[in-house]
Amino acid sequence: MVVAVSLFLLSPTLNSDVAAFRSNTIGASSHTLSQRISSINTINPSTSLFMAPSSNENSKRRSGKPKSKNKTKKKPPADTLLILKELEEKIDSYDGRLPSKMPANRETGDINLSDSQHQQHRCGFVGIVGAPNMGKSTLLNALLKEDLCIATRRPQTTRHAILGVLSSPTRQCCLLDTPGVLQGDGAYKLQANMMEAVKGALKDSDVLLVVTDMFSTPIPNDEIFRRLSLTNKPILVVVNKIDLEGRAQRPLDTASDEKNNDENEEEENEKTYTVAEAVAKWRNLLPNALAIIPMTAAPDPSTTERASESDVEEHPGIVLLRQLLVGSGKDEEDDIPASVRALGRPVPGMFRNGIKCLTNDDARNLLPVGPPLYDDDFLSDRSVRFFCSELIREALLESRYLKKELPYCCEVQITEFKEPRQAKELTRIEATIFVERDGQKAIVVGKNGNVIKQVGIIAREKIERFLDGEKVFLKLQVKVDKDWRKKDDALTKFGYSR
Repeated sequence: MVVAVSLFLLSPTLNSDVAAFRSNTIGASSHTLSQRISSINTINPSTSLFMAPSSNENSKRRSGKPKSKNKTKKKPPADTLLILKELEEKIDSYDGRLPSKMPANRETGDINLSDSQHQQHRCGFVGIVGAPNMGKSTLLNALLKEDLCIATRRPQTTRHAILGVLSSPTRQCCLLDTPGVLQGDGAYKLQANMMEAVKGALKDSDVLLVVTDMFSTPIPNDEIFRRLSLTNKPILVVVNKIDLEGRAQRPLDTASDEKNNDENEEEENEKTYTVAEAVAKWRNLLPNALAIIPMTAAPDPSTTERASESDVEEHPGIVLLRQLLVGSGKDEEDDIPASVRALGRPVPGMFRNGIKCLTNDDARNLLPVGPPLYDDDFLSDRSVRFFCSELIREALLESRYLKKELPYCCEVQITEFKEPRQAKELTRIEATIFVERDGQKAIVVGKNGNVIKQVGIIAREKIERFLDGEKVFLKLQVKVDKDWRKKDDALTKFGYSR
């Protein structure tokens, strides 16, 4: 028996011409006609291209095929080139995709660079790693100024490696949010695949961004931490959640309760309770880290309620980190020392031994020299369908009706995604929530469907905000896929393995 709940609101007037060309790929490249057509026909929401080449590289590959010496290359007819040019001009004005909120090159021109600019432009991948629930996804969202990744108070919210791209006229930073590092290889195949994503980021990234909290929560996997400590790649450390300083009480030096074993005592004693202690500890753990930046990645709730999304006040640490990665994105010269001073009085150990303060050259040399891999309005290689499934899963994690461990047994798959093609139509989404047991299905559905109805209401509101206010018809159903977290075919179907 399949239980379904449908939730919808009336849709505002939509531009039918724009809606007809609406792409299911976030920030799809607008550089070539072929890329736009392929992005419009996105089918598999689980597929992720970790290092998708730019349109320039695609054209080089196509033209790199060996040709016979006796054959001459035929040029396209002039009328064909004229038609393509007209199509490019018309589709360049298309605004149906979700754009990046970063300034990038919109005011300075196209991202196509000359040979001399290519020699100065820098581009690289930055892998974000850390223990679960350290705020890695929140940090990525703050850097992008976009709620791209779901973030909850529960650990292990992130299951996939998610790419987010920051672009400026001189640099492009490809940030990769990874699942929280677990002990060993995980308890089942899903967690093992999540750890493979973390190891892949360590291997393929040009810069590593380690995220911890004010309590200096360690990376629980010895192998992954060993790779971090031995790498020659640039490392930045973020001490997140410094707003908790002073709220947590340091344990007394007296004998602890008999119920606490020695491991718990040792773990408690390793915690840090001030920013200075956290910086000193991570400087000792990763002495080669270029900088250890204290910050609070999550915006102040009182500020976000009064201000619009673009006017939310950022912590100075976020501003500094973004400038280190891509610069200010403005015409004026970057001023890294000024951003460092905005943090307040320097904490001993913030910078690598021999560095008194970060300079503009330190920021410019962080990423390797190379042309941009993506166009300036590119935000992520994941599709809208994928992010909608993640928002439904976020609603499950936040539901007060579900037991603590139950949402971890759930997986969401979008089965139908129809964009509005006429005015006053709704975006129609159908999704299936998979669980592992019949008993779990009964809990997710709830008595008379009350639980799944509440989950659907929350999820629909999240999706509508993500789609910039578009009204959504959301239909949810619950099915059982027994032990899907342990089966290779199920993990492949859900996009966790290939």
